[in-house]
Amino acid sequence: MSISRRVFTTLAALALACSFSGCAGQAQSSDSSGASSSSDSGAAEANSKEAVLHVSALSAACSFDSLRDDSDLIAEGRYLGKSDPILVIPVVGGIDAAMYYTDYYFEVDNVFKGEALTDDAASRGSSVISVRMKGGAGDRVAVVNDDAPELEEGSSYLLFLYRVLDGLDGNTEGNHYYSFGDKLGIWEKDSAGNFANAEVGSVSADSLAVMPISDAAPASEQNLASEDAMIDDVRARYNEGQIDKKTLDAYEELYSASRNGFATVGTDDDVRAFEEAMVESSASQSS
Repeated sequence: MSISRRVFTTLAALALACSFSGCAGQAQSSDSSGASSSSDSGAAEANSKEAVLHVSALSAACSFDSLRDDSDLIAEGRYLGKSDPILVIPVVGGIDAAMYYTDYYFEVDNVFKGEALTDDAASRGSSVISVRMKGGAGDRVAVVNDDAPELEEGSSYLLFLYRVLDGLDGNTEGNHYYSFGDKLGIWEKDSAGNFANAEVGSVSADSLAVMPISDAAPASEQNLASEDAMIDDVRARYNEGQIDKKTLDAYEELYSASRNGFATVGTDDDVRAFEEAMVESSASQSS
């Protein structure tokens, strides 16, 4: 079952979201209510902030087979720690559509599919990869990812990862990866050397060594083809009179911008503006 079909959504915000028919990926929902997550290890820190935004992956049922077939990289990696929050400004929407992300660093021990590409921006050595997820705590604002996995430094995990090859979904330029459904693509290793994910299943270390690899294109390549198909569908809807020219132009702008550029990392001034807007929005909702 493919997990790379994308759909256009939320035109008012000029945002593209992913919709996967197997496992969830980058598509996220958000809730700015400010309620804390009991499963999040940073709950205490989040509660100390003036504004808290919750995001979560739109997870659907998935299997080992779908993760195996659609991953760009399947590898065993030892968790080293994470970055400070990264403010990502998308190609369309500017600071008003910005979001905190965090890079999680893994030292790769074994590769079962694909090639482990190190992120030069992380500057952590040739065997260290970056896995990016929404979430992070700044000075005044916390973005809590309710579907981020609980990771223990020094522990090993089996990683099912994909890349985004353009500027879609707030993707910046670089070799960082994304995990399917955030926590769904990260499996814990037990004392016997086997791996398991509570929501998906388990796999033995021996079976990984002889794992059959599908000849299907990985998610990163499938997503590009899906984006082309979606904009063609939008154009067809315009030609059939189902949408107006303004709507078509908005989709065309987003498609062109994401294909021809990448999201950017915010400056210190951008971070202050983002947090100020978040705090003001939180205060207005509370009043």
